[in-house]
Amino acid sequence: MIGVDIARIARVGKAVESKPFRDRVFTAEEQRYCDGKPNPSESYAGIFCAKEAAVKAIKCGFGKGIMPTDIEISHDGNGAPVLNAHGDAEKKFFGYCADVSISHEGEYAIAAVMLYKRT
Repeated sequence: MIGVDIARIARVGKAVESKPFRDRVFTAEEQRYCDGKPNPSESYAGIFCAKEAAVKAIKCGFGKGIMPTDIEISHDGNGAPVLNAHGDAEKKFFGYCADVSISHEGEYAIAAVMLYKRT
């Protein structure tokens, strides 16, 4: 299963100026990661897209028991994004492995999530 999402970086950058929005959508660790980057808006937009792509891949969407903070995007030792599911999302993603790709160029960020059954 595959999910893809794209967002305008400036739109997400404007939204994250609101602390209630940031706290509702991004975990504390994601906020720390993004705020430590030279262009935080790019990172916030990329992570936002990855979360949206993840729920598209699992075909459930947010608001049906899964909150945006139930999906956390961390990064491995090489800087590659990693999907971590918590709470109700953990049940939906149980039995799946996820590959996550995030890119940003110019005005846009994009992410793709591919889910496959664990063997």
